[in-house]
Amino acid sequence: MGKVTVSWVGKMQFVGEDGAGHQVAMDASPVYGGENQGTRPMDLMLMALGGCTGIEVTHILRKMRVSFDKLTIAVEGERAADHPKIFTRMRVVYDFQGANIPPEKVAQAIKLADEVYCSAANMMKTAGSIEYAFKINGEEYPYPFLKEGSGN
Repeated sequence: MGKVTVSWVGKMQFVGEDGAGHQVAMDASPVYGGENQGTRPMDLMLMALGGCTGIEVTHILRKMRVSFDKLTIAVEGERAADHPKIFTRMRVVYDFQGANIPPEKVAQAIKLADEVYCSAANMMKTAGSIEYAFKINGEEYPYPFLKEGSGN
C-alpha cells in the first residue's frame, strides 16, 4: 500500500512527503488565501498523469529498442464547472526529439501505457476521458495512430 504524509506549514501551504523522503510543496490560489508558494494539488494530478504515462512509454520504448534524445509531455485538464470540479477531460501530448523514431512503435507504447500499465491513467479515466497525441521532431501524429485490428 502506498503511503505519503502531508503536513501543514502555515497559511494555506502544505508539504507532501513520500516514503523515500521526496517532498512537494503545495499552496492554494490567492483566492483561497494562498501565496503561490507551491503547486496546486489538481496540477499535481496532471503531473502524475504525465509522469506515470511518461515512465511507462519510456520503459516500453526501451524494450522495443527505440531511443530518443528528448521527451516533453504536455498535459491539460478541463474541469467541471461545479464542485467538486473534477477533471472531466484530459489531453496528453508527447513531444519526442531524435533520429529514427518509428511512429508505429510510439503509438503502441502509448496504447500499452494507457490501457494496461499506467495506474494513474487507468484511475483518472474513471472520472473523465483522456485523449492522447504525439509529435516526433515537430510532426504531429493523430492517436490512435494504429488502425483497430491492424495487429500492431
